[in-house]
Amino acid sequence: MIRLERSRQAVRQPKLAVALALFLGLAGCAVTPGSVNVASTHLIPVDRQVALSSINAFRAAYGMPALHYNAVLEKAAERQARAMAARGKLSHDVDGSLPGRIGYFGYDAKAAAENIGWNYRSTPAVIEGWKNSSGHRKNLLNPLVREAGFAAAVGPDGEPYWALILGAVSRPSIGIFGRDKPRPGD
Repeated sequence: MIRLERSRQAVRQPKLAVALALFLGLAGCAVTPGSVNVASTHLIPVDRQVALSSINAFRAAYGMPALHYNAVLEKAAERQARAMAARGKLSHDVDGSLPGRIGYFGYDAKAAAENIGWNYRSTPAVIEGWKNSSGHRKNLLNPLVREAGFAAAVGPDGEPYWALILGAVSRPSIGIFGRDKPRPGD
């Protein structure tokens, strides 16, 4: 009996070691916000007011509320545009997931969406492109979002990469004791 249990234990230990090694190996491959070196990129000046006015006029035509500028979402959009430009790759997850990226900058979202673009030569052109694309259009008309950040960047290939991040902040309710969460033991 003792020998049999040792054998089972001996079989379990290598399986556990293999599973742990696989998990750690995959965890090392995960992209975390800020992991892309963006030193070879620079931001393109964008007219935030033109972007917001155009998006808000589009939303108003469909009965959606206006979006407001958010500096945190803009920082996240700048980082995303620069990461795509650095890699020369149009991708929503080139520098981590959207929730991870906006959370990295301190945005606690109850709703978030992102539009990205490549090779548009102006703010009006990229906004028009998004209006005419079903998935991007859906994000522009998302009834849950209230704020936006917008940016564009160029990398070594000279091509412009665009990012628009839309969001709505999660606002915790304040209880009668002035705290948003009960303390352990309350």
